[in-house]
Amino acid sequence: MFRFAKTLVVSVGVLMVASTTGQAQVIYGHENSNLAQANKAMMAGELKTASKYFGRAVKANLGEEKMVTALNNFCAVEYAIGHNENAEKVCSQAIGEDRRYWRAYVNRGNARAALGKQLEAEQDYERAIALKPGSRIAKNALASFRANTSTQLAKAQP
Repeated sequence: MFRFAKTLVVSVGVLMVASTTGQAQVIYGHENSNLAQANKAMMAGELKTASKYFGRAVKANLGEEKMVTALNNFCAVEYAIGHNENAEKVCSQAIGEDRRYWRAYVNRGNARAALGKQLEAEQDYERAIALKPGSRIAKNALASFRANTSTQLAKAQP
């Protein structure tokens, strides 16, 4: 809906300019440079650099669609470098932006599992599967979590 409204406003603006000057003027928007740098660093495996740029990018007005994916990627990077508390917080922000974004539940589940929040982690994985039943990523994350949890319990028993 937001994208349609944005497109409509730009189209009306272009039509107004065209009708008053006889020539249409197109203004091109630029992608957020911090987001572009973050994605580039993430793909190159430079996770600390990616984290820095994602942190900057999410402070900007990225729009709903880009914000959710940027927050999710930021969460994943934070988890990968061991910043589990911040990863949990950032994934919760992504979920707050879009409660149906299943990938953020998987990533938050990973962070919560690393923090020792077993019940919350399992709930996140299950929620991801409920949102995207065919996702092998979510199913594998839950299976791995459960296997690891049972191994830990087996080791803890005398």
